[in-house]
Amino acid sequence: MEIPTLALLVVVAALLIAFALTVWLLSRRNRRTRDELQRRYADEESSLVERQASATRELQSSHSETLASLTTQHDTEIKQSLDAHEEQVRTLTAERDAAVAAEEGSRLLAGRGLRWELASREVLVDACEAAGLDAIIATNIVFSPHEEGSIAPYAAQLDHLVITEKAVVLVDSKNWNGVILDGRKPSSLAGALGVLFDESALPASYAIALTRDGDERLDVRTLLGSESPASRVRHQARRFHRHLAAKHGSAPYLQTCVFYSHPDARVWTGGLDESANAQTRIASVRTIQKALLDAQSGGPAGPSSHQLTQLVATIRELGSDLHGTGRFASEFRSPVPLNFRMPAHGSTSARAGSGDGPRIGSERARV
Repeated sequence: MEIPTLALLVVVAALLIAFALTVWLLSRRNRRTRDELQRRYADEESSLVERQASATRELQSSHSETLASLTTQHDTEIKQSLDAHEEQVRTLTAERDAAVAAEEGSRLLAGRGLRWELASREVLVDACEAAGLDAIIATNIVFSPHEEGSIAPYAAQLDHLVITEKAVVLVDSKNWNGVILDGRKPSSLAGALGVLFDESALPASYAIALTRDGDERLDVRTLLGSESPASRVRHQARRFHRHLAAKHGSAPYLQTCVFYSHPDARVWTGGLDESANAQTRIASVRTIQKALLDAQSGGPAGPSSHQLTQLVATIRELGSDLHGTGRFASEFRSPVPLNFRMPAHGSTSARAGSGDGPRIGSERARV
């Protein structure tokens, strides 16, 4: 083999060896570089995870502290709200109790003025409702009449006025028990009773009441002439008519009625007292509805609307109790319930249906 060829082969072989060595060195260098990069990446990833975990721990700690702070604040606010609510409830309860006591006191005060007319007022309202009357029932009307020759002022009291568009009826309530003869002679009840009374001396207007006085005695009350209930109620009507006329220049005609309002009274009467050129209706609990209906067409011309307006305004000013029926029911409602009764002596509260006499009419809810 020629020397040039051999030299060429040697050179080629040397180059191949150098190339292989270079490739190996490069590969090793690349492997070291890759390992270094992987190590650095793993260190950075581990550091990042640690930083993430630390940040998470800090957030969780901050969240726990914030939550604990908010919970404490919330509990404090809830307690304050509950305390304020309880205080408000106590205040409102005290105000309610005071209002109830004031209302009860007002009813007792108002009821005291109506003490003797509470039961008869209820019967009159029942009668007007049953008769279908649009009526205003005024109770306990106190006024100062102007009598000729009178020097000192004084007060007069009317039990009831039943006011409708057709009639104004002055009702004098008598809470008498027992047997009552108004305009009827005792002998008409039992012939033997005529021996006990001088019936020939009885005037045109009179009333005789027989009531039990204990177990063995009877009490006899005789009211004659000007002292009879019919004469007295007509006298009251004249005084109140003059009072209205002096105040307004005119006044409606006042029909009159004597109402024996005790539920156990037994009343013997012809139904009318027509003495002294006047007519007064005599009624009991059983006949008051008919008496009020008869008054709607049995008297002179009814009052004018102007007179009615003036009359209602006057009795309002006098502080009378007003209660309406029919279309007046919503406008005129008494602050004293119809079934209200004054308490017995020594009692501190008033209840429906207790006190002065038994309830009359249907049961009502308190208003």
